[in-house]
Amino acid sequence: MLVTSKTTYLWKGLNTMPENKHDAMAARTKELIKETFVRLVEKEGFGGVSVRNLTASAGINRGTFYLHYKDKYDLMEQIQTEILDGLQKVMVVDISSVELQQTYLDEQPYAPFVCIFQYLHEHGGLIRLLLGPKGESGFPGKMKEVVSESFYKKLFNHHTFENNPSIPKEYLTAFSVSVFLGVTEEWLNQDPPYSPEQIAVIYIKLLFFQPFR
Repeated sequence: MLVTSKTTYLWKGLNTMPENKHDAMAARTKELIKETFVRLVEKEGFGGVSVRNLTASAGINRGTFYLHYKDKYDLMEQIQTEILDGLQKVMVVDISSVELQQTYLDEQPYAPFVCIFQYLHEHGGLIRLLLGPKGESGFPGKMKEVVSESFYKKLFNHHTFENNPSIPKEYLTAFSVSVFLGVTEEWLNQDPPYSPEQIAVIYIKLLFFQPFR
């Protein structure tokens, strides 16, 4: 089931808790700030959140907030960075054309794609919020940039550009990115969605789909 819109499930920190007691306390404070911030963004929109109402809702003083963040923009930036760094890591895995073709013929989920969609599913509520009208306007572009960089490398490594010289590289990349992001956004907006395994199968079918042939 997709991560719900409730704050308890929206924010899932990507960092492990440090062993040092002082560091652990600081980490818990940061998690509290992030959870409260996400809840307020969901309710008020990013523009409606201030450090004042954030700290009041979190039950901390403003000095504590400024120990960890410069302002709400810095906080938003760090949240986005964590999400995008995690996405970048799961998208690094190489794709085998032979294995991809076989899983398509067998109508089976391709493991590297399942891994990516599992990550998106786990953080789906937060990603959906950041991509939506209540999030910060720069996030969709940042996510697109991460995906574009990954797809460009994959297309280059698989000689897709060489095998299709009549199509400019940027258009091949843009096409691949648009399919992936379109599927991802539609999937995250569904409630309940397909499972990561199911959407991986659908995604493979779309990659091989040629409606105008």
